[in-house]
Amino acid sequence: MHNLGAASPFGRLFILLFIAWRNIWRNPVRSVLTIAALVGGLIMVILYASLLEGMTRQMVQYATEVTTGHLQIHRQAFIDDQDLYATLPWPYLERIERDFPTIHIAPRLYAAGLASSATTSTGVLIKAVDPEREAEVTTTLSHVRSGEVNLGIADTTSTGLVRYNVVVGAQLAKNMKLSPGSELVLVTQAADGSIGNNLYRVAAVLRPLEPNFDRMGVLMSIKAYRQLMYLDSGFHELAIKLEDIDALPEVQAALDAEMQTLQVAQPLDKLGGLAVVRNWRQLTPAISDMLQLSRSMLLLIGLIVVGLASLGMLNTMLMAVHERAHEFGILLCLGMKRRWLLLMVLLESFFLALISAVVGSVLGTLLARYLEEHGIDFSASMPDGYDWAGMVFEPVMKGYLEPGQIVEACLLMFAVTFVASLIPAWRSVRLKPAEVLR
Repeated sequence: MHNLGAASPFGRLFILLFIAWRNIWRNPVRSVLTIAALVGGLIMVILYASLLEGMTRQMVQYATEVTTGHLQIHRQAFIDDQDLYATLPWPYLERIERDFPTIHIAPRLYAAGLASSATTSTGVLIKAVDPEREAEVTTTLSHVRSGEVNLGIADTTSTGLVRYNVVVGAQLAKNMKLSPGSELVLVTQAADGSIGNNLYRVAAVLRPLEPNFDRMGVLMSIKAYRQLMYLDSGFHELAIKLEDIDALPEVQAALDAEMQTLQVAQPLDKLGGLAVVRNWRQLTPAISDMLQLSRSMLLLIGLIVVGLASLGMLNTMLMAVHERAHEFGILLCLGMKRRWLLLMVLLESFFLALISAVVGSVLGTLLARYLEEHGIDFSASMPDGYDWAGMVFEPVMKGYLEPGQIVEACLLMFAVTFVASLIPAWRSVRLKPAEVLR
């Protein structure tokens, strides 16, 4: 210990590092079991972080690319109670398209009605789109279970009445026993107060995308909607897709300003309310809240898992201190300062955590990459995916690993193990040489 006291600070640290490294292998079985527990905990944290990131990315993709788009514009009365007459004029669409040439826009109209087939009748939600514009904003029309999406004219009757094609949701098709080629009658109250009704041909059945549309949805073209509803004044919803989602705040602010300008140039009736621009987070608050909570959930789960694994290290270090109490007493009698003894015990814990971090990071990365490539397939039990927060997701849950997640998981493990090692380290410096040498 004389050499330790006479050495430079860096020399002392090097000597302590060497001693600490040798000490952890004095009982290799116990050290290996401790490292295995920490490695297992770190792997679980990395896999959980990967799955959580993959799920949140899937949520964002479904919220923006499949049905909703990045932004939507409605009138306030339509947001509040789906008011049929709360429409935005068609010149608004032309002006937005002219002033924002880099964005993609798709108008939509909605109505409620009664659908009848050869076997049954049920209430439905009618949604009208422009197929060409809709394909530029969302992938709704590409998620087909059977048939072929064609919202054009099916045929013309002998009296000259045009009959259009429609597309229906999967659960609605099952309940009403519909398939491509089936006939469907829609009855509703038109915008002029009359009873709108027409006969349609089912062109395709969509896969589950949204629970409500899946159970009640009938998709048609805007031309077919006008024929049924006698509503030519405008559209209820404008879905917008950006080329760069990072520009969302700026584009939303610019569209807000554009709406104010348009409402001055072409005033809207007071009953329908003002035009409101909302982003996908505002449109799907459950998913937005999930994204905000994801990091907190990751930290909480990580603390629990790594904390449980660190209990093994705490037990190891307490046993080591207890077994070497006589040795520590001799070192103190020879003049070793208590702070160096404290540092030596902490370094032993650090080496255990370091080995665990290296091994756990490598194994966790390999497993996370496998999940990213293949995922966890639930299609055997959930062939149509699973419903969460008002959206239906693919039955294959894939992970997504970011390098920062590995670094954060390792730092979390180092922090927890350091706190756990303070107890045996403090116990070692509290030893009284006279008592332990008796």
